[in-house]
Amino acid sequence: MPIPAQNDFLVPFLQQLSDGQSVTRAQMMFQLAKHFGISETEAQEMSGRQYTLVNRVAWCDVHFVKAGFVEKRQDPRDSSGDTFKITSLGIRELNRNRDRITVGYLQSFYRTRIHRGAGSDDTTSDAELELYAALEKLPDEYEVFHSVKWFAKERGTVGEIDFLIAHPQHGALVLEVKGGEVALVGGKWYSGRYEIKDPCKQAERNRWALADWLGDDFRTKRFSYALFPAVALPDSRVDRDVRPDCPEDIFIDTRHLGDLTGRIEAIFQYWSQRADAKNKRMDGKPAIDALIDLLVPTRQLQPRIADVFERERRKIEELTEQQFMVLRLLRMRKRAAVVGGAGTGKTMLAMEKAQQLVNADYRVLFLCFNQNLRQWVESSLKHPNATVLTFHQLAGHAINWAGVRMPSGDFFSQAAEALADAAQALQARQSDKLFDAIIVDEGQDFEDTWWIPLPDLLKDPDEGVFYVFFDDNQRIYTQISNIPMSGEPMFLSDNCRNTQHIHARLGAYMQDRYDTDCRGPEGRPIEILPAETPQDARKALQSLLHRLVNEEGVPSEDIVVLTPASEKRSHWKKDDRLGNFILSWHLDTEMDLAIRVSTIFAYKGLESAVVILTELDMASREEILDQLIYVGMSRARHHAVVIGPLPPPQHA
Repeated sequence: MPIPAQNDFLVPFLQQLSDGQSVTRAQMMFQLAKHFGISETEAQEMSGRQYTLVNRVAWCDVHFVKAGFVEKRQDPRDSSGDTFKITSLGIRELNRNRDRITVGYLQSFYRTRIHRGAGSDDTTSDAELELYAALEKLPDEYEVFHSVKWFAKERGTVGEIDFLIAHPQHGALVLEVKGGEVALVGGKWYSGRYEIKDPCKQAERNRWALADWLGDDFRTKRFSYALFPAVALPDSRVDRDVRPDCPEDIFIDTRHLGDLTGRIEAIFQYWSQRADAKNKRMDGKPAIDALIDLLVPTRQLQPRIADVFERERRKIEELTEQQFMVLRLLRMRKRAAVVGGAGTGKTMLAMEKAQQLVNADYRVLFLCFNQNLRQWVESSLKHPNATVLTFHQLAGHAINWAGVRMPSGDFFSQAAEALADAAQALQARQSDKLFDAIIVDEGQDFEDTWWIPLPDLLKDPDEGVFYVFFDDNQRIYTQISNIPMSGEPMFLSDNCRNTQHIHARLGAYMQDRYDTDCRGPEGRPIEILPAETPQDARKALQSLLHRLVNEEGVPSEDIVVLTPASEKRSHWKKDDRLGNFILSWHLDTEMDLAIRVSTIFAYKGLESAVVILTELDMASREEILDQLIYVGMSRARHHAVVIGPLPPPQHA
């Protein structure tokens, strides 16, 4: 049979890596041959041709690694032992844009010319990205470093360079980048309306600080480096000298991006005519190689995973600007619906808004669906003006407040009707049990009839404060909610809970695909541990807990085991022992080395550092499996583990 076209291999190649596990080149060859129906005999017959299965895999290897979709670790003895592992970018693109994955599309991700410095994982400005693309086209003799950070050991100097452009003969440019329309007014620099640091002084200061560092480090101190300051303003134009120490000749502006090589050579020429004797010599390629060794982080340190989680937690907690914007908007609206995917901070915002209102002397009713979430919110939202209840608890309380008769039949099915009667009675006598504001979390799980009586529990049913927070991707019950809120909802699009790997994997299981971005740390791929039987799962869980707690230092209280099965049906039994660990179905347990177990249903709205998904084959209804996986996996702040097979998305 003819070998499939090159582009036909791209998505299948990524799919073989989608579970986050490492795959060797030999394993990849076998899996792709199986995928395309190529027999071993046919593969051997192809070996003499130009386009073989080996070449196709090598071709995928090159393009995916260059684009950053896949990481490769080479086997120095045998290339068939090279291992591939998908990155969070690869997972995201596979889930979102698999139909667009071609070589041309991958080329837009290439970042092969530029070395990534210590700060290269931080947020990069649009101006840096634009310049980044232009610097990719420099001739091969140039070496470019992005976001170099350091402090010198001896002199204590510190520095941060946006780009360092090094040439073995000309020297190295310390390039400071400023985006937007840059202007100098009254001796102060501005980008748009915002004052910025003087880029000429920054470049000059960093030039000398870098010289200190190079002179101190054993890798570079034996070489001479010609270091010169330069400034890039990709969105502006500089057509005259700014001042004597800030001449036009050292600027790269919007006119130069089309011929960046020519402009950089002109800047080197300008400085070569003015360099003093100490800063004139560049020691060629050996000096450049030493620079690469110094500036590019290559050593693989293995901190305990608990320390990694703590760094990730600090980074995630910084990603709340959008949440504060929504809070500011809520101050101007008495009624609003707030929509967001998992991890966007809906419950945190609902609690924060409730706290603001009770502090302003509002009597606030906070409603949610999940009893475990209610207990957690109540423990955090302690104020005499705050009442935290589930819907059915509210119905029971309101019946007592109003003194109306309790339904004679099934309370749960008649709760909404009973609440409506109680609310009307409370309104009729303007009871002090009425509320100034109602906040509903988990609104997606409220039945249509539940919404009808709620406004009547407000002192002002028409103008009282009423906020609803919901995520239709978490609808794992059968009811369909019509949120009673006029106007457009507010959308939360920043995932502030999960790492990028977890967020990227969640995308495939979403039904309503909000345009949600994750700006958190990369984290680690979803870990999938094979287990065909309950006995296999038990061994896998015991080994995993030992590794996480005893070897990696994760506190046992930061781990939760989730299952779609009830406590009665689940294989995880109360007080069951796995080595030194005890399983507990009480989420508030304080036993040493206790590992909490919960149904996915009961853990909605809560979160944990590590979530272990188990018994996915025991879901009571197959049609809700996507939602169960979405809810369960999104509870993990840092790491998610699946014991047993992870079912593919049903709607994919």
